[in-house]
Amino acid sequence: MLYKNRHYVRALLAVCVLLLAAATKAYSQADSIVIVYPKADQTLAAVDSTFVLGHIPGRLIPEAAGLVVRINGLDFPVHETGGFLAWIPLSPGNFTIQAYCFRKKRPPKSPTSSANSLAEAVISVVVPQPVRSVSEDSLVIVGDYQPPVGDLAISAGEMLEVRFQGTPKCQAWFSIPGVVDSVPMSEMSPRKQTYWGEALFGIGAVPESLMITGIYSGYYVIPPAVRADSTRVLYHLNYSQHRQFKEPSAPLAMESGYRVTLNSNKYPITVRFSDSVQAIRVRPLAGYNILFQPKGVEALAVGAEGDWYRLKLSATQFGYVSKSPVEGLPFGLLPPMTYIKSVRTYGYSDSVRIEIPLAGMHPFKVIEEDSRTIRLQLFGVVSTTDWIRYDFADSLIEIATWDQLEEGLYELRIRLTHDLWGYDCNYHATTFCLTLLKPPADIHQLRGKTIVLDPGHSSEPGSTGPTGYTEAEANLALAITVQEMLSLRGAKVILTRPDMRNLPLVDRPAVAKSNHADLFVSIHNNAQPDGVNPYLNNGVSTYYYHPHSLKLAKCVQTQMIEQTGLPDYGLYFGNLHVARPTQYPSILVECAFIIIPEQESLLKTERFRKQVAKAIANGIEAFLEEYDDGK
Repeated sequence: MLYKNRHYVRALLAVCVLLLAAATKAYSQADSIVIVYPKADQTLAAVDSTFVLGHIPGRLIPEAAGLVVRINGLDFPVHETGGFLAWIPLSPGNFTIQAYCFRKKRPPKSPTSSANSLAEAVISVVVPQPVRSVSEDSLVIVGDYQPPVGDLAISAGEMLEVRFQGTPKCQAWFSIPGVVDSVPMSEMSPRKQTYWGEALFGIGAVPESLMITGIYSGYYVIPPAVRADSTRVLYHLNYSQHRQFKEPSAPLAMESGYRVTLNSNKYPITVRFSDSVQAIRVRPLAGYNILFQPKGVEALAVGAEGDWYRLKLSATQFGYVSKSPVEGLPFGLLPPMTYIKSVRTYGYSDSVRIEIPLAGMHPFKVIEEDSRTIRLQLFGVVSTTDWIRYDFADSLIEIATWDQLEEGLYELRIRLTHDLWGYDCNYHATTFCLTLLKPPADIHQLRGKTIVLDPGHSSEPGSTGPTGYTEAEANLALAITVQEMLSLRGAKVILTRPDMRNLPLVDRPAVAKSNHADLFVSIHNNAQPDGVNPYLNNGVSTYYYHPHSLKLAKCVQTQMIEQTGLPDYGLYFGNLHVARPTQYPSILVECAFIIIPEQESLLKTERFRKQVAKAIANGIEAFLEEYDDGK
């Protein structure tokens, strides 16, 4: 009996110990500072400084006004909500962020001491190593500098560009085994490590960075007779002749990280786009040059870079398309070549359709030259255009003219009698159709207009504020308030998502198209990329993609500044998915900076939401009132 009691007591003690440990762990977690950003073990994009945001434990919020958060020896205020935002310097490698909360009256004298700390948090992040120059004391080849995104396939007449980094002030050359033995290279002038985030969203200058020396550049124009199959370029480096006279040395050699294939019998090859919508870029992973190419379009691939085909669109126009959404056609087949004989327009109550019969599905590009001029470019097309027939009963088109810009590049230039509202492009069999959309009825009034509001993000929360308020939540609350105000003014308003349900990014423009939207406004809240100081760079900003959306963006941005009282953070051309559709004016509005404690707090108030709603509604009304309908 005594043994059983002892056994029972021991078991009870063990349970109590486990419960105490769990309670201690839970209390410890609840008692800690929460660092919202950056996340533990995250690799940062910045190399010199970044922001840290988070909040103190709930038990300390009542005395927030008397507290500071000390992060890596620097003190930062605590907002009344418990949130904080810090800006700290970084050093490359594994970097520790130490955060302590102190009373302002009792901070430790040592900036690194944790004495008197009320709460704390410690995380580690990874800071990338910046590119550095090589010392002139030793002969070194570092390797590729700005290499292609993958292996290259290049044809005769094209230029192979080669760059590598090594010891400065040396002799450099490259060779291609079995092709060319010695192609001279020159050292480029010192290069800065530019950072796009600071250049675009900061004060306009790159952050302090080292000037990189020892970058060597050269090129080789591929002759027709040479052949190379998956060969690496060889980099060569030696001291200058003057230094060799004093210190004789053997040259160094290193292989490139990529391979080159020259004059492959696999090219040229005709490829056909197999995805529903495809874009052609200026370079692999670079900017879009041509949008919305439909399934069935054919083009000539003359080479490759990594997983990208290089397309020859006309005599001097080239572009790149991902290999995955295209199919290669049998060798010997060429893309269609069309001689355009005629163009015809058809007028409707809501649009004008321009039809161009073609021999196949050609790549095309639409350029908005100004608010009343649109240029349609067709690649692989030659003009024999003797006829352009207008629908005389429709007055939208003032005049249409054509030009053969170069071999294989045809352009139709269309001048309108009033500002462009939107347009659409598609193929019916092999007839190309450009549909110019007319503005909605009673254009100068908001009443009756169909407006699609898009609360950005959903299951993917977007940015997060210091106290954990997500951008997806803030965007939805704002959109509902904007919806209410626009509805009171007579607009028909549709939300892409009325709640926190998941809605993929690609489906949002589809909501606008299926509901025949007159206007589209995507509502977001901002954050900064690593390395840009949010204390110095914040406010309201508005983004557009197509020129016919620019006036709407300007009107809304003007009102956002006036109604919210936040700083003007700028008007932007932005390559954003929801702004790229062409059928209607479309903009994206960044209403505030959710990562700043004061602005995160504002986003939770009905007063600020109504200010944003009034700004967007007023901006839309101003845009409609100022629309030039040619009357």
